[in-house]
Amino acid sequence: MIKVNSKIKNYCNDCHHETWHNVLFVKTITGSIEEISWSIDYEVLQCAGCDRICFKTESSDSESYDIDERGNWIPIINAKNYPPTNEGLGEIENLYEVPIEINKIYTETVKSITDGCYTLAGIGLRATIEAICNHENIQGRDLNTRINKLVTNGFISKDDASKLHAIRFIGNDAAHEIKAPLNNQIIIALKIIQHLISTKYAMQEEINKYLELPITTYEDFKSLLNKKIAHGLIAGTFTLQSLMGKDKRRISNEDLNSFIQQYESEIQNGNITIIEDVTAQIQNTGVDTNSNNQRIYRKKT
Repeated sequence: MIKVNSKIKNYCNDCHHETWHNVLFVKTITGSIEEISWSIDYEVLQCAGCDRICFKTESSDSESYDIDERGNWIPIINAKNYPPTNEGLGEIENLYEVPIEINKIYTETVKSITDGCYTLAGIGLRATIEAICNHENIQGRDLNTRINKLVTNGFISKDDASKLHAIRFIGNDAAHEIKAPLNNQIIIALKIIQHLISTKYAMQEEINKYLELPITTYEDFKSLLNKKIAHGLIAGTFTLQSLMGKDKRRISNEDLNSFIQQYESEIQNGNITIIEDVTAQIQNTGVDTNSNNQRIYRKKT
């Protein structure tokens, strides 16, 4: 018998695992139909970890029993949480970083799954892919075409596209045949969507901060050089090649030469003023410090 002010174990949607919950309120209703008696406990619980409030019911009847390892008969208790638990569904960290149109349909889809509305969830998973295509400005006459264009645009791999097509089939069956996907289908499809959203949106800030990604645009190259110069990562005179250091490996040789030419053009045109060209001054000293004939620069004071 659960009592007020006692503690019980219960799954917490915010903590994403089972935690101790304080029992704030309990109301027990009992009754009988012919020879069958039944009981329902209505409980208000508060997570002892994060303080989240939830509502729970636990019901049993005189005809529903199981046998434990010692041969004892024990009542079967049917428990339900409100809102329903998201146990086993996983989560996306930093969901706030996900574009709003993707975030909205993804969140609604997860709610459909926790509510057991699998037909709507199947449609929602398909719609989440549509939302990603919309955000990436991927056009096409149908979702099949748009998924394939995500590959040609370099947004996803062919293997990822195959998985998204499988989710498209689930969504099509749900929308056109009103066919609810199986539980395992929904969970696997959701994990695929979560991985895609996490790697492309929710984790992007951390990826850019902690990982050395290839540099493929001049603007990224320019930003990197400006940061190195501003933070004083090199002293005295330097060439742009030497300033790059190990970061040169992040750029193809063809792009590196092109980016350096653009950067030097901006210096000559006066668009970049944080460093100055001292090549002529160095050459006048008669000291050969630049065998590759690269321009020599110095940070302006």
